[in-house]
Amino acid sequence: MITGCSEDDYTGLSQIDYNKRTVTLSSSSNNVTFDESMIDPEDESTYSVTVTATIEEASPVNIVIPLVQTGGTGDSGDFSAGTITIPAGFTSASTTVEILQDCESAIEGDETLEIGAANNIANANVNPFTLNIAIENDWVNDELVISVSWKGTHTFIDDAGTEVTIDFCNMDLDTLLADGMGNILDYISGTSNCTEEGGISGLADGTYYIIVDMYENPFEGYYTDEDGDVVNVSVPLTTSYSQCGFTDTSGSFVTESLTTNIANPVSDPHAPGEVAIGIATVEVTDGYNYVVTPL
Repeated sequence: MITGCSEDDYTGLSQIDYNKRTVTLSSSSNNVTFDESMIDPEDESTYSVTVTATIEEASPVNIVIPLVQTGGTGDSGDFSAGTITIPAGFTSASTTVEILQDCESAIEGDETLEIGAANNIANANVNPFTLNIAIENDWVNDELVISVSWKGTHTFIDDAGTEVTIDFCNMDLDTLLADGMGNILDYISGTSNCTEEGGISGLADGTYYIIVDMYENPFEGYYTDEDGDVVNVSVPLTTSYSQCGFTDTSGSFVTESLTTNIANPVSDPHAPGEVAIGIATVEVTDGYNYVVTPL
């Protein structure tokens, strides 16, 4: 029998230093004020602060430090805070705290945030740190999203006795915005899709019209039924609208005034609004309150 008194387990684990590391947090700026109404997604300086965690000696295991709200009048809808992970063998790592344009229906007023490390980090002691942020000039969502769809089919027997099915999606429609006098202001959405979706925003108070514009109708005068009549059936337009943060500003309705035999525009190039159907009015107040009324 061979015996020994060595305490080494020959796995190497006995040589690893599992002592807690002391973490120091710092930020790219502190006591910073963000103007929520001026946040630019293309410019991080308008909404983001970098927080860095540093240790003097590398650890043999990852050190994970979640950032959380520790005070202030804001809430979780106003910001996102990442988690800092210092990988084993490294001495620093970073993440960002980002201010969000909170999609809300009320003016919240100025708010504050205090951001720090979560409590009870398993393998580290974190020195005291607070990132102080002020949020001013509350942003209010002023975009009304409008979707118009005409998906559907119609089946009939043509003048040759053949069953024919036409797909309404072969009609090319766009959506337009007009002022209270009917003058075309701009496209809401102009694609070749069977559902046109877009938004309106930045409008002065007043009355506006949502218009469906005929770009191309392949069915005009093209089919005749078994009685020899031109096929002319209703193409239902289903309109849905919503405004993020404004639960009362949402709804849907169906307009039945479009038919398969509606005339094609004759202008070349296409003149928006030449062959068009008004489907709703939009009343704008305070720049962001909308009332949609089907026509």
